Amino acid sequence: METTKFTALCERAGRWWTIRVPQVDGLTAQVRSLDQAEIIARQTIARALGIPPETIKIEVLPDAPVQVAHALQVRRAAHQAVEAAAQATHAALDALARDGYAFHDAAIMLSLSPAEVEHYGPAPADAPRQSPTIAGPLQLAGQ
Repeated sequence: METTKFTALCERAGRWWTIRVPQVDGLTAQVRSLDQAEIIARQTIARALGIPPETIKIEVLPDAPVQVAHALQVRRAAHQAVEAAAQATHAALDALARDGYAFHDAAIMLSLSPAEVEHYGPAPADAPRQSPTIAGPLQLAGQ
């Protein structure tokens, strides 16, 4: 099922929010709380265009102070940085495991605690295993 994306521009009007959807001429709605904007916009668009609500994706854009826009921009950048760091860490741990590095050495090299290394998952199945009492490539002693 194909989805169509719409923008819900929300402007504060006293204790209410006025929603305007620029992609649909003359479509407006009001909500008491901003958390209602997405569902009300979706329902209003579905009725106006005669399409199923589940085919509609809404991006809610409230008219907010500049500080809010800046905070959102910084938060998005931080989220992207966290995702990039996780991917790079996975790749580094995979490479270290393939090269036979011990678990504790990998943790130290990446400035991670043993729990953080475990969070990224076990070493690949083809990594060489040592006796259970000696920590092998990216595994804790006893594993």
